[in-house]
Amino acid sequence: MPDDDRPLIGSVQPPELHCMTLNVRRRVPRPSGHPDAWERRRDAVVALVTSEAPTVLAVQEALPTQADDLTAALGSRWDPVLVGRDADGGGEQVGLFLDRQRLEVLERRSWALSRTPHRAGSRSWGTAFPRHVVGAVLRDRATGVRFTALATHLDVLSPWARLRSAELLGRIVRERGLPAVVLADWNSPAGSAPWRALAEAGVVDSSSRASRQIGDHVGTYPHYATPRVGGRRIDGVLVTADGAVDRVAVNVRRPGGVWPSDHAAVQAVVEWTSRERAS
Repeated sequence: MPDDDRPLIGSVQPPELHCMTLNVRRRVPRPSGHPDAWERRRDAVVALVTSEAPTVLAVQEALPTQADDLTAALGSRWDPVLVGRDADGGGEQVGLFLDRQRLEVLERRSWALSRTPHRAGSRSWGTAFPRHVVGAVLRDRATGVRFTALATHLDVLSPWARLRSAELLGRIVRERGLPAVVLADWNSPAGSAPWRALAEAGVVDSSSRASRQIGDHVGTYPHYATPRVGGRRIDGVLVTADGAVDRVAVNVRRPGGVWPSDHAAVQAVVEWTSRERAS
C-alpha cells in the first residue's frame, strides 16, 4: 500500500499532462459510518484529487448533489464540464474537471451512446438507462497543442452496448482529428472487446504503452476491500498513438484512512508528440 498522505504520481511539468479517472460512486442512502456513505467519502475524494492535482480529471456516477459538492470543494482551480445522462441534461453525470491554469476550453460537447448520438437521453443496444460521453476540445496553455478529452461510463449489463459504444467513441475521436485521451469506467476488463475496438481505432490502453508502472498492478474495483494484485482493470485511461505515456498508476490511496470510492482511480502521465497548435 502506498503512503496515503503522499501523492502517488508526483509533480508533473509541461509538456506532460496528468490524466486521472475516478468513478466517484453514486450516492445511496447509507448509515454515516458505512464505507459507502457519501458523507464519509466526500472529503477523501477531494483530498485525493487536490493532492494528486491532475490536469484532466474524469468522473463517473456523480449525482447532481455530488457534482455540486465536488465543484464547491475543489474550488476555482478546476473548470467543471459535467452533463447528466437524461434528455434534459439532468440526472447522473459524467464529465471532466480541467486545470484552468494549464488548459483553455475551446469546445464542450456531449453525445448519447446510442444509434442517435446527437439525441440526448437516447438509448440503444439493450441498455437499462441512457449512457453518454462528455468531451472537451482543449488548448494546452503551456505548449499551444490542442487535444480532445472524453469522459464516459459504459453500460454495466449489455456487452453489445459496451462494444458498440466503444466503436462510437472511436468514431468521435477520428472525427475530431486531434490527439485524444479517453477516460472511463469501461465495465469490462482491459483487453476485452471494447478496449480492442478502441485500439483498432487508434486509441490504446495507456498502461500497455507506459514507460513505467507506479505501484502494484491491481484491479480497479476493490469495493472497499484490499485491492487484488492482478485483478481486473475495468477503469482506464486510453490515448491516441501521438501520446507518449511516461507513467501510469492504479491509485489505492485512502486519505485519512477512508476509501474515496468503491473504484480505484487510474492515472497516466502523457505527452503529446503531435505539435498541432490552435490557430
